[in-house]
Amino acid sequence: MTVSSRYIYALSFAIAAVGFLLPFWPLCVIGILIAALSGRYFFAIPMALLLDIGSGVPTGWLQYVFVPFTILAVLASLLRVFGVAYFLDKTPPDTL
Repeated sequence: MTVSSRYIYALSFAIAAVGFLLPFWPLCVIGILIAALSGRYFFAIPMALLLDIGSGVPTGWLQYVFVPFTILAVLASLLRVFGVAYFLDKTPPDTL
């Protein structure tokens, strides 16, 4: 594990935990997005699932979506995978 991975794990978990302890869900979203968009999928999805279990069922129009943080983590992870595959091509184009 590299030093940058440790910082990303700690930072994303700390932001999500502060968002959970203070009932301020945008911090939880930011913590999940940091983990998922940095490529730590196997950390982002369980962290989001734990936040969903701890938060309970959302109210309002989201009451039918039982796991909104987990859905966000999966979508952000897929966005990262497809974004890297299609938009961030590491090979230089052939020049004439």
